[in-house]
Amino acid sequence: MKNAILKGTILLTVTGLITRVLGFYYRICLADALGAEYLGIYQLVFPVYGICYTLYASGIQTAVSKLVAEENSRNNVTLCSCLMRRSMLLAFGIALALSVLVYLGAAPCAKYFLMEERAADSLRILSFVFPFCAVTACINGYYIGCKKTAVPAFTQLLEQVVRIGFVLYLVTLPSFESEENRCLAAVIGLVLGEVASNIFNCIAYRFQRTKVLRHALPCEINGLMKRILILSVPLSLNRLVINILHSIEAVFIPGMLRLSGLTNSEALSLYGILNGMAIPFILFPSAIPNALSVLLLPSVSENMDEKNRPRLQQCVGNAVKYSVIIGLFSTAVFFYFGRDIGNAVYHNTLAGDYLRILSPLCPLLYLSTTLSSVINGLGKPHLSFFTTVSGLLVRLAIIVIFVPKSGIYGVLVGLLVSQLVSTLLESVLVLKYCKAFPPVSEWLVIPAVLALVPAPAFVLLYRFLQNETQLSSTLLLFFICGIYCVSYVAFLYLGKIIRTEDWKE
Repeated sequence: MKNAILKGTILLTVTGLITRVLGFYYRICLADALGAEYLGIYQLVFPVYGICYTLYASGIQTAVSKLVAEENSRNNVTLCSCLMRRSMLLAFGIALALSVLVYLGAAPCAKYFLMEERAADSLRILSFVFPFCAVTACINGYYIGCKKTAVPAFTQLLEQVVRIGFVLYLVTLPSFESEENRCLAAVIGLVLGEVASNIFNCIAYRFQRTKVLRHALPCEINGLMKRILILSVPLSLNRLVINILHSIEAVFIPGMLRLSGLTNSEALSLYGILNGMAIPFILFPSAIPNALSVLLLPSVSENMDEKNRPRLQQCVGNAVKYSVIIGLFSTAVFFYFGRDIGNAVYHNTLAGDYLRILSPLCPLLYLSTTLSSVINGLGKPHLSFFTTVSGLLVRLAIIVIFVPKSGIYGVLVGLLVSQLVSTLLESVLVLKYCKAFPPVSEWLVIPAVLALVPAPAFVLLYRFLQNETQLSSTLLLFFICGIYCVSYVAFLYLGKIIRTEDWKE
């Protein structure tokens, strides 16, 4: 258990799962407070948030993580401090400029880009969060590069707790009785959560910096900003294009649904159910692959720098195997229990139907997250960009062509087909450069059989207990799925698919 990747993955996973559990409770409350239509409007502000975050933080955070990992391997802690000062200054300056731009341009952005004028006030509130997020992203990048995940993990949890607490408090106030004002309360909570996590991050980093630099020598900073820009600019531009395509998709979906014959309210409601209810469940088990991908980038960079190919192949091969194992189990759960989850958690049958249709997305999505991080860690972000954009262009084409004819089901098919395209392309690239995929029986065949075959028996057990007991359907559902998960892991361990030596140095 001395492996830094394993320790960091466990910590980020546990925190991620706690955060997601809190997030589900929050989303259930939010769905009740906002209604499907205003939940859809709330979701519309995130394309703008995503584009801005890409410009001021995304590429810079990745560059910080990669550079800190490289310099730490050389014990150059002083240069890491210089790197942090310049990266935070750069990120903060860009974020502040974007805050002013979004605040002043909220009305035209809502009207002409989001095509929903009611989102303008939410955008104005959202603009205040950018500078705080910029500094937090740099500090998190530093800790991830150092393979010290405690601060990023606690930051994530703190942000969620503060956000949920403030929103649940605000919606009880008389001034937030309307669904429109409750939508604004949700955005206010997002801002306050980020501010709280930023304050904690800054305090933690200040103590860390003082401790590390107490006996450090002055550093040579010539060319440091150039190194940051060389790494961050291509990444930011790549992710900007990706986020723009995601934003176009988010705007196109309600528009294409209206062309299929739905009213504006109906289109926003379906969009809210899909993005606010079904998709979060699909993403829930991704806490482990996400934690792996975050820690893979600096680890891949270190092994590449040290030319340690066997260790690189072991690291990547294990990440691929466990991502697919988790994805296959998630597919089985969402396919067999999807409708029960929709009814028990959201009291919405459509959410359950969408879960069942999207269940095959899980192994593709989780594997793609891991493979994309590997490709970036190999120093080939342009290839990761190519695979992601290819998938998004396929999705947009399907949405434009099929949604006006087949409605929301065209969106679901687009999600599945586009993710399949991206994952296949990423798999080919990782095989080419790493040759790190484990045997197919270990990461696909046996896990698929162990996940899918016993599932109907657990469904029958759930139905029996539901009829014979007075227990809450939601608690019973999670209890049965928990037993199902434990049995799945046990059989994988007994079959030597999961091995403790996978994570030994």
